[in-house]
Amino acid sequence: RCRAVADSVAVPSLPALPCRHMSNDDTLELTIKRLVRPVRGFPNPDFTFGDITPLLADGHAYSAVIDAFVERYKDAGLVAIAAPEARGFFFGCPVAAKLGIGFLPVRKMNQLPGDTHRSPIVAMDYGERCLEVHSDILPGGRTGKVAVIDDILATGGSALACCGILEQLGMHIHEVAAVYDYSAGKSALPGRGLLTDQGYSVFALAKFCDDRVEGKMLWWLERGTDDDVVLSPHIGKMNKQH
Repeated sequence: RCRAVADSVAVPSLPALPCRHMSNDDTLELTIKRLVRPVRGFPNPDFTFGDITPLLADGHAYSAVIDAFVERYKDAGLVAIAAPEARGFFFGCPVAAKLGIGFLPVRKMNQLPGDTHRSPIVAMDYGERCLEVHSDILPGGRTGKVAVIDDILATGGSALACCGILEQLGMHIHEVAAVYDYSAGKSALPGRGLLTDQGYSVFALAKFCDDRVEGKMLWWLERGTDDDVVLSPHIGKMNKQH
């Protein structure tokens, strides 16, 4: 799953976000934005990575994210939640557990021991990968509606691959969901449009797509200033295992 690419030009200053009355959903979105830490130079030198570990470390915020997904899907009649490795597991597993339904881990090629359904090669900004899910893994070979949950939506490549192999299992994709979406508004990234063009419903708890950035991938300015960006100790290296 790819991350937003940092521009090499100087970062422009942006006006402050307007003050307004916040609903519960707005409060959660702003909390998510505040806790996604921008890290420059990871996994590749030109990327600014959205680090979710501060969100995971904040018990109240992490619980609120899980509860928001549970509330959304509690009456959807799902048979399972699916999520791609690895960060999708942080959200998909607890949501499935709270809903009392199965969890379908979608993994990189050759990481599952049994028979699998396999996606085509998924192209990403920092490489390519193939995704797999175990065949007939739900009890009794059960099929039905599933939601795909991941941490982010950017290019949409991994989400689309997940949908394809789950449909090979006979599943119906109820919705593709993300904690935060880089690909709505005037974003240069195609993820949301790619999925909706294929007929999939898309949902996100937060959207890094403020129209002020006019398509430039300067997502961190929606949560603070350029001073908030930290440099990765791996900067200048290619992290092929990411």
